[in-house]
Amino acid sequence: MNADKTDGAERGVIVFGSPVAVGHVRPLMPLAKRLVDRGFTVIWAISGDDNEPASAWRKPLSELGVEFVDVDEAIGFPRGKSDELASMTIAAVFRRVTARANDVAPAAAAAIAAAIAERPVLACVYDYFALWFYVAMRRLGVDNIDVVVSAFPAILDGISPATYIDDAVYTRELHQLRASGFGSFSETPRFGIVPLDPLLRVLCFSSARLCPDVPAGVQLLGVQRDALPRIDAISSAPANHQDLVRRLELARASGSPVLLLSMGTVVTRLLVRMGGEKLAFLRRLYTTFSSVALREGATIVASTSECSAAELGVDESALGPAARDRVVAMPFVPQPLLFAHGLVDAMLMHGGANTFYEAIVSGIPLLISPGFGDQEFVALAAERLGVGVCVESIMIPSLTGARPISRVAEEVLPAMLAAGDNHWKTAARSLAAHIKAEDGLDAAESAVLTRR
Repeated sequence: MNADKTDGAERGVIVFGSPVAVGHVRPLMPLAKRLVDRGFTVIWAISGDDNEPASAWRKPLSELGVEFVDVDEAIGFPRGKSDELASMTIAAVFRRVTARANDVAPAAAAAIAAAIAERPVLACVYDYFALWFYVAMRRLGVDNIDVVVSAFPAILDGISPATYIDDAVYTRELHQLRASGFGSFSETPRFGIVPLDPLLRVLCFSSARLCPDVPAGVQLLGVQRDALPRIDAISSAPANHQDLVRRLELARASGSPVLLLSMGTVVTRLLVRMGGEKLAFLRRLYTTFSSVALREGATIVASTSECSAAELGVDESALGPAARDRVVAMPFVPQPLLFAHGLVDAMLMHGGANTFYEAIVSGIPLLISPGFGDQEFVALAAERLGVGVCVESIMIPSLTGARPISRVAEEVLPAMLAAGDNHWKTAARSLAAHIKAEDGLDAAESAVLTRR
């Protein structure tokens, strides 16, 4: 099924593969649309599970002009609910990725082959968590494959291999992949999930300005601004989001800066479900920064996910009467809308790569308390770049260079919220200007279409 790139969409297809999560699908969507607009046939396969089915992406991907393959219809992944794969540990992530590749790849290969329908495959692009896709395409004899790392690139060499190499379940699943005979698994994959295949190119929608020490073998494409959500038209937003915009515009017009507290849906849920000291830490983050911000005359917007304002300490009982008029707590904050209209002066976040890029492009100073994965590298990068500070983390207690919550709240946050310029704002604006001059989409298109 291999074929060199030739002009004209009628000559072949380009195949995408990804897991179901938004952070892994969204970075690839503009690239798929660009290729469709160029006249190429794009096939996109997704494998999901009970809580996040692949079918959720049928409509948005079909609207791009993509031929959608719902791998769940061919084969599910029931083992994903087993105790050894569903546990809330870092090792379980690597277990699930390799186990899914074992369980799903054969049927996925058949479903993708049916969609390809004997047309030559010009290129394949997949998100690095979709190891099953790599195995499926290699089963079909395709070797012109690019893998996109939808994370801060430093993660590839930044996580200790002991996290997965010493895990018995991961080792068992990896041995099964080796025995299948498809793909390059004679050696342990890089970061546990990126095969050491000399034909596999590793791409990343990041920038050398953000990650000057790029891991070996990784091609940085530039930040994919087209994949970062942006909502300019306030009139098209839901009524409660329009109300929030008007409220923040009035606050800033009166001299009140805006602090956004958003520790991310996944991290917030994780800390809440772990309970005890983890939930207490999350509450301390929100309450401490909110208290200081209120003292400095700021208005606060807090993303609470599944929690109540009281559980996170961003209500009147925890913060006093000032919270009544100057704290807005809501499960989902329309971040792209607020960023697009310049309504955030500083932000507490978890260090997710996509949110980091959104904030960087918007020139927003950051306070980052990382949760897991690449988030610690994002936090350290923000500190190094001068656009933010690395705050202590309950999930990574030994994080080098992290500052205590109380110290950041008293020494850093007031300066970030103060009127006029400061070095964080200046660095953020300068970096935003450079990042906006890059074009990750053009670079990605060029890379894929020149694949031989």
